[in-house]
Amino acid sequence: MAHRLAEIQEAIGRFQMDRARELISEELEENPSADAYYLASQAALSHGQRIEFLRSALELDPDFEAASDELAQIIPAPPKELPDAAPVPAPPPAKQRVRLASVGRRWLAIIIDGLIVAVMTLLLAGVSGAFATIEAALLSDDPTMISAAASQFQNDVLTMNLLVSAVYNVAFMTLFNGQTLGKIMLKLRVIKKNGQRIGILDAIIRNVFGYTISGMFLLGYLWAMFDREKQTWHDKLAGTVVVDERA
Repeated sequence: MAHRLAEIQEAIGRFQMDRARELISEELEENPSADAYYLASQAALSHGQRIEFLRSALELDPDFEAASDELAQIIPAPPKELPDAAPVPAPPPAKQRVRLASVGRRWLAIIIDGLIVAVMTLLLAGVSGAFATIEAALLSDDPTMISAAASQFQNDVLTMNLLVSAVYNVAFMTLFNGQTLGKIMLKLRVIKKNGQRIGILDAIIRNVFGYTISGMFLLGYLWAMFDREKQTWHDKLAGTVVVDERA
């Protein structure tokens, strides 16, 4: 419907991508036109999805100039062959489909990463002498000293855990293109909503400040169960989504 297409265009112009995708889904279901597929390409979640939508628009309307121009910019035409050169068949284009990761698999990855961070924290506590301090207090048989040492040990280990968690998540997310060890094992990846890889600033916002916000009574994590794009609060803060690479 022309009215809905105008609504989609307006939502994209205001960068209301969630609203635009919702309208696009309805339009493609009821009236899969070239215009609808072209607008879908403007709100695509990934680079591959954008190409797929542009190709669908051209299949319905081969003379769609805007779609043709954009596709030509994304995938430049191959150079012309010399007259005597043997023709080399081009490989078929690979279609990329994005599937959001399930909340259950994300929780499992978080548990795996949590265990890894816990082991690293205990190793750091041992190297720093935190265990030796509380052991000395226990041997003294002084209740006051034991209580003070236990409280100090708890504070030290908590601080170390937060520090190790921040360094672990930011380093792995940056170096391994949105993956930690837990996500590698479960074939999950964190990407930006526009399909681009996350940078170090995105990793810091998501995994340091974002984790702090989501960790309040675990509400930020539980939010993903009801969110249309399965985003936690730290995903929304960093503008990221978690995708399942098995798709």
